[in-house]
Amino acid sequence: MKTKIFETEAEAAFYAADAAARILSGKPDALFCLAAGHTSLPFFEALIAKGLDFSRCRFVELDEWMELPLDAPGSCAGFLRINFFSKINVKEENICLFDPMALDGEAECRRVTEQIAAWGGIDYLLLGMGLNGHLALNEPGCDLDCPAHVTPLSKTTLEAAPKYFGGDMPSINRGITLGLADLKAARMIHLLVLGNHKREICKRLCSCTKLDPDLPASALFDVEHAELIMDRAAAG
Repeated sequence: MKTKIFETEAEAAFYAADAAARILSGKPDALFCLAAGHTSLPFFEALIAKGLDFSRCRFVELDEWMELPLDAPGSCAGFLRINFFSKINVKEENICLFDPMALDGEAECRRVTEQIAAWGGIDYLLLGMGLNGHLALNEPGCDLDCPAHVTPLSKTTLEAAPKYFGGDMPSINRGITLGLADLKAARMIHLLVLGNHKREICKRLCSCTKLDPDLPASALFDVEHAELIMDRAAAG
């Protein structure tokens, strides 16, 4: 995994958005997978500002809260729709979302991964990193080669979640997520980490010397097509 450090959040986001735009220009029906989180907001802004044609582009959801309806405030799908999908010319049939109300979580994971395969694999993946080093909802202790799965949410994730719900936290304790094996298979991977509050976990990741299940982000260490992109506040 390569490392890029930029002085500002905007510069880091522009770098990632520029790479995504080049992929779309070369492949109008590319498959994108974009994290739903505050780190993605400057990336969304930079990519939207380019005025690209997304009419053939496809999108697959990275993760979602289980037992929370997709139209509920705070859902990952809702975050993507409000902050990105509503501002581009994407077609509904080109968006693949997890069904968090599915009774059979394993079957739902298979459905989404089969759709990824049918669309030819993920061309561009934008990830954020949790304060505990998680990628998507692959929490510490997970298998670094795990497929898509339903997972209990860690204490750290649950403590950070209220910001997406306006402080009115619903009763959730599980998530559904693409697995680390799915993430590593993407053709281009950007791990975007911004802000001073991420400095300690960035320091931990950059000082780690081996693959560590307790630090899921370390799964990208041996992925040549992955880049860790930080602003100066996160990098220190």
